[in-house]
Amino acid sequence: MKTVIYLDILLLVNFLIGYFLLRAAGLLTGAVPHFGRALLGAGAAALASLALLMPPQPAAVQLLYQLMSALVVVRCTFFWQGWRGFARRTLWYALLNMLLAGAVSLGIFRYGLTGVHTNNMAVYVNLSPLALLLCVLCVYLAVRLVSLLFGAPQPAEGWQLELDIGGRTLRLEALCDTGFFLRDPLSGGQTVLLSYPAVKARLPKALSGYLKAWFLGESVLLAQPPPGIALRPVLCRTAAGEELLPGIGSVLLRLTRPGCPVKSTRVTVAFCRRGFEEGGFDALFGGELAAGLG
Repeated sequence: MKTVIYLDILLLVNFLIGYFLLRAAGLLTGAVPHFGRALLGAGAAALASLALLMPPQPAAVQLLYQLMSALVVVRCTFFWQGWRGFARRTLWYALLNMLLAGAVSLGIFRYGLTGVHTNNMAVYVNLSPLALLLCVLCVYLAVRLVSLLFGAPQPAEGWQLELDIGGRTLRLEALCDTGFFLRDPLSGGQTVLLSYPAVKARLPKALSGYLKAWFLGESVLLAQPPPGIALRPVLCRTAAGEELLPGIGSVLLRLTRPGCPVKSTRVTVAFCRRGFEEGGFDALFGGELAAGLG
């Protein structure tokens, strides 16, 4: 018995399914997509469903196709905020798709539904569009319920900071990360971490050259720090290992965000050799520092 697949229904249903699942993935990662981007991603998801109509492919090709289509769909939907955020949203989108497939499969086995057609890791169920949409709506509502009970992930908390270094004032966008615990080895206070590539052009020339030499490992130049700037090594431990970062103590910091007054204190500033992937921030500091300024 042949299964008749209507192309317009296939595209429309998968468009709506993709829209709801992408919105749900956004809720779970604290980055709900804009309406226009969600429509674009849903369109990409609908086109990806055309794999059902392609000739059967080897298992490796099918898996690669599904992976690439998920990456394209998520990239179309969400603004770029670094590889980590991209991977997190792709993973949630894939998991929600599997959850939906499980919900539909449960209905098939429990109620003995017929008219199931599979090809290239795509599944077509001979259900009414309304029944299938109710399934995806249930998945979306389940995500909303979890979000209401436990709280939705919060987007990155952006701050504006000013630092006086070597007679210059640096104005930067900063990220408050509650999991950031880098501390000054002498005072024990929290340290503000700056991306050297993002700020090098705004630093005094002597300091910028010294930091460049540090990260290149030029020990001869490291013996002559810039005059008037007390540099110190700051030990940074991460999952990738340990690294000594160049730091400056007792730097005047002014910290603010919209709707909040300016807060001032003196901190240690350390520099890292790379930029930050998340959100385009140039500086990073811990939640304890923000709370201590409250």
